[in-house]
This record gives sequence, C-alpha cells and structure tokens, in this order.
Amino acid sequence: MSSLSEALVQVVEQGAAAVLATVIEVEGNDRLEAGAKCLIRDGQVRAETIGDAGVVEAILRESAVHLQAEKSKLVSLNMPAGGGKLEVFFEVLPAPPKLVVVGAGHIAVPLVKMAKVLDFHVIVTDDRLAYANRERFPDADEVLVGDMAQMLKEMSITPSTYIVLITRGHKYDEPCLREIIHSQAKYIGMIGSRRRIKACFQRFRDEEKIAEEVIDRVYAPIGLDIATETPAEIALSILGEIIKVRRGGKAASLSGHQN
Repeated sequence: MSSLSEALVQVVEQGAAAVLATVIEVEGNDRLEAGAKCLIRDGQVRAETIGDAGVVEAILRESAVHLQAEKSKLVSLNMPAGGGKLEVFFEVLPAPPKLVVVGAGHIAVPLVKMAKVLDFHVIVTDDRLAYANRERFPDADEVLVGDMAQMLKEMSITPSTYIVLITRGHKYDEPCLREIIHSQAKYIGMIGSRRRIKACFQRFRDEEKIAEEVIDRVYAPIGLDIATETPAEIALSILGEIIKVRRGGKAASLSGHQN
C-alpha cells in the first residue's frame, strides 16, 4: 500500500474520485487516535494510518454513500465489540464530471459549449463524420465517430458520468439506452415525445425484462420544464437538469423525476 501523501498525489494527477476519511473524535477505543486517516479510491483502501481493520472496513463501507452523493459529511460511527464511538469526517474528492453527448445534431452544439463553461469533460459521439467533427465541436474534449451503442458499451462509465441521448431517432436511442441503463452513470437523459418514450419503456419491460426501478433511472422526456423552443434553450434545460441531479436540486423535470 502506498503512503497517504503519494496516494493523494496520484488522485489529483489522475483526476480520480476518492474519499479521504479523517477521525475527528474517538471514544472508547485506546488503539485509535484523532487525526488518523484513510483514503478510499475505486472501492478500495489505497492508504491509511488507522491501523484498526474493523474501523477501516466500516469507513470503506460508509464512504461509498458519500462518494455517490458527491457530498462531504461528518458521520458518527458506533463500532461493535468494544470498537468505541467515532466521529469521522468524510471528505469527498470527486472526479471531474464527464458529460457524454450521444448524437451530434443541432442541440448538441450549444450543449457542448455550455457544458465546457461548467467545467465538464465532454465527449461527443455520432455515427456521421459530417456531424461529429472538430469544426462543429472545437470545445469538446473528445469527438468519436462510429456505432454509438458500441462506443457506449466500450466506454468507462463511472458515478461521475452524465449521459445525454439526443440522437436523430428512437431507432438509435434505444440500442444506446440498452447499453447504459444498468451502468453506474449518475444521470441518463433521453430526448423524445412522451408517446415514443412510453412505447420504448414498454418494450424494455416486455422484451428485455428490465426492472421498473432500473427504467425509472432514465430522465425522459429530457430536461427541466422551462417551456423551451430553440436548440439553445433545450440545451440549457438539459444542463439544468444535470446540475439538479448532481447537486440535489428541486426544480421540476419534464419526466416528473423528484430528487
């Protein structure tokens, strides 16, 4: 196991998500001192100065909740078998958010520009070179051309990933959605009319046997309810919904989702 300082440097340099847990108070455990730390990354303990396996395991379990929420928090932990009571501060070090824009049409252009202003790492995908190119998306971090569903299948998707399906039709949206609906993505949004979305979800239930709670993850129709008309306004409503999901806001979504 690398030293704590080395592991922290790697987290920063690689832009990885991690949780740094610091023991603030200890009661009833002579083996542990305030100030002891534990760094968790990718579901594993990368470095720690705690020295108590039971406490480390409890911190590892607890950290997953806060990393998913991307919120730091002071937590009381009651340890069994004489482990005492601990106050632990879970400092979340989130990875830079990644926005995957699937479909490089007219909405994607303002969406990418706005997302970069909000410091997202932006990936644009489409199967048409005439649309997915650097001339249309000079601000994107990556522009990928090829089978959109296959690219999503091969892509690394983490809890810091937000995916927007805005292809040119449901015959493209649905295969893409199948590849990501079970993923760890923090947000999945899909454009389309309520009628077509309802039909798509029913096919997922009947043909794919996808559980209702999995389907409920999808924000469709996509975006906040702000009476949009232009592509730029639609892009704004999509990004507004993504920020709502990321930060735990309460704005009304067209899909009816409540955070």
